Amino acid sequence: MDLTVGVPCGGTIPVCNRGNTPAPAGIAIHRYAAGAGQLPSSAPSQVLDSCSPSGGTPACTTAQPIAPGECISVAGCTGVADGMELIVNPPGPGQIAECECANNGSIYQSAMCESPGCIATASVSLIRPATLFVALDRSTSMVQNSSGEDVSGSRWNPAREALREFFRDPASAGLGVAFRFWPHDNPGPCNDNPGCPSVDDGGGCALPLVPFNGAAADRLTEQSAMMGDQQELKLLQAFINFPVADGDTPMFPALNGATTWAINYKNAHPEEEVAVVFVTDGIPSHCDTVPNHIGDLAGKAFENHGVRVHAVGFGNSNAEIINLIAARGGGQAYNLTAGTTLQGSLLDALVSIRGEALPCDVTVPLAGVADPASVSVVHVNNAGTETVLIPRAGLGSCGNGWYFADATNTSVKLCPQTCADLRDSPGKVRATVPCVTTSLTPITTSWERYHGVCPPGTKTQWGYLRYRTATPGDSSVEFFVRSADDPDDLSGATARLAATAQAAPTDTRICDESSAPPCAIDLFDVLEELPDARTEYLEIQMRLNPTSTGGGGVQVQDWEITYSCPDSE
Repeated sequence: MDLTVGVPCGGTIPVCNRGNTPAPAGIAIHRYAAGAGQLPSSAPSQVLDSCSPSGGTPACTTAQPIAPGECISVAGCTGVADGMELIVNPPGPGQIAECECANNGSIYQSAMCESPGCIATASVSLIRPATLFVALDRSTSMVQNSSGEDVSGSRWNPAREALREFFRDPASAGLGVAFRFWPHDNPGPCNDNPGCPSVDDGGGCALPLVPFNGAAADRLTEQSAMMGDQQELKLLQAFINFPVADGDTPMFPALNGATTWAINYKNAHPEEEVAVVFVTDGIPSHCDTVPNHIGDLAGKAFENHGVRVHAVGFGNSNAEIINLIAARGGGQAYNLTAGTTLQGSLLDALVSIRGEALPCDVTVPLAGVADPASVSVVHVNNAGTETVLIPRAGLGSCGNGWYFADATNTSVKLCPQTCADLRDSPGKVRATVPCVTTSLTPITTSWERYHGVCPPGTKTQWGYLRYRTATPGDSSVEFFVRSADDPDDLSGATARLAATAQAAPTDTRICDESSAPPCAIDLFDVLEELPDARTEYLEIQMRLNPTSTGGGGVQVQDWEITYSCPDSE
């Protein structure tokens, strides 16, 4: 991933992901005092220094994942004031590796959002098929403690019933599920005896008792097993045919096998969300028992392949190991209590994991939007085709379409049928809120000053102006220049129009080496008289003109001014 921060306004901070890997929720944004010098600079030393800012204070965190190429607006940041420096994903605990660290900063401003163009704000949710590999601990401790007492009623039985209920739940429709017990030698050896399974290929631990190959017909459905859901039937039968719990807790090979299967499946189905659900009541007892080595398995799956690893522990499990697996694996950690509450709490954990794997909610970009009727929801498939979804009054009015999750109008939920249909047509769902349209007026920038520095016996001669702009419709950008030998004389110098960037009648929006033919504005000709072209100082000013109907979107993206130092005689 590659995070960058835009210009804050209206109490929100825009954060974008310019990388090719999704950025998870919960990434920190730190604030620094105004002028703290933590932002990137063109000075070589400061470019590197910007990768290690110091002295910051947490202001807020991102509330939702950011897909590659997408942006979100982060609200509710605390302690921020105009002029403060901001850094997203700063070094320290919780930092996630990204490809560029020198573009993570911005300056906070509280002014309301205004721009040359009225651009609707949008929140995007990825809709993809999702598949889970569920690995359930069946060691002896699930049914018997070290004193020989039967504990199946507080561990094995509630865990089994929670999983069975999860597989039967109509809300699991569309989910792909592969399943195996560990330690267990069916369908392949996944135990510490006679030897630990191979690390390279996952060994028998990578072979599911209930396989899943990605076929749509093998995904869970809203129907029950009795009514024809064959995958649900296989998952339920796995418990009916379950042998007596027995064995130790070879956690490393079990997790290695689960992540190996998930990685291989992800490689074959890159368009899907793939995750591991690792459930245990104990601590590693055989094979490699080093917690960091076990955590590294989850880290490799998430960081190198995008496979999330969720960890669930109870009974004798160690919370530090459960947390480590989930943290490295980009998933959720659930440290539950064995006993009468286990069935409900484990089911809740599974439902939460399912909700993350099967996202059918989209955040409304302007929380609590005043006019709910202004919100539109669009599905964009992988071919780029857009389909506007129908708004509904609520779940009870659903067929196809969407509805607001509650009266706050902060979240959109897709109707169950729409959610199921869209998983067969992966893509994105975008919730859009239009901005309030206004009639814009021209914007004139401040004068930008350049100083030509030449050696003795030579004289500054201004050369060429190159630029890149965006001018929608009949909008335009005008470039003005003025020059003088004394900076005090610039304000009284004659301002001359150097160039006009526009789409028509001639397209002059881009004037640089990439233009066809190559374009550059000769400032020597623009300044007309030799003394004006050979002066030590030059200033440039730009006027951004909206469309004739008051529309915006005008941008000056880049410009460059050159000069030379010919002999002064």
